[in-house]
Amino acid sequence: MLESKFSTGELKPVSSRKTVHDLVYEQLRDALMSGAFEARKTFTIASLSERFHTSHMPVREALRRLASENALSISAAGTAYVPAITAPELRDITLARMIVEGATARIAGPRLTEADIAALEQILEHHRASASAGNNTEMTAANRAFHFHIYRAAGSAVLMSQIENLWLRSGPYVRFLSDRMSELLKTERRSGFTDQHAAMIDAIKSGDWDALGVACEADIRASQDLLLEILATEDGARDAS
Repeated sequence: MLESKFSTGELKPVSSRKTVHDLVYEQLRDALMSGAFEARKTFTIASLSERFHTSHMPVREALRRLASENALSISAAGTAYVPAITAPELRDITLARMIVEGATARIAGPRLTEADIAALEQILEHHRASASAGNNTEMTAANRAFHFHIYRAAGSAVLMSQIENLWLRSGPYVRFLSDRMSELLKTERRSGFTDQHAAMIDAIKSGDWDALGVACEADIRASQDLLLEILATEDGARDAS
């Protein structure tokens, strides 16, 4: 069994010098980015308060904050829920991710060291091992760890904030794909999920920063295309039934 090395979005009781509101917000935000919640998942303040061992107020404020970032929606009754997934929004988020993340990877390239390359290769191997083991959660966590290791090297708090927000809004799509990954890992697609990550490492080693950005963009686009294919297939199956 693979031991988790990365953040998987698991919610835990909070206790720290940080404010309780901040800790609740950070854990929920991380969980949403990790695809821990499926589309249309609703959140009750009472259940989350019990999960975090907190009062209702910090949970309520965290949900409002996430709604302001478009990570959650609020119903007319005041219930917070994960937005539904749609093909148009997926295309829009993907376009933004390719622009911002591709540019950030190009900026990060010259700053990456031999130690960074070694770390990325370790993450890639963990990603491959997770795929072979059919461990969807670890695959998702390794993918995020790989990308963010590169993006942090750019040294831009502004770009990182934009990227995190885009990943936050991508959470329902990450979960949607993860839920279907077990079947995909039984097909010939299994060996291709890390191809662009390998290409990114090769570009870093060769000092080709444009190739690094292109491989990053191709990785993001590949996920979109796979999601659109699954969405179309499932929509067609529902229409036929």
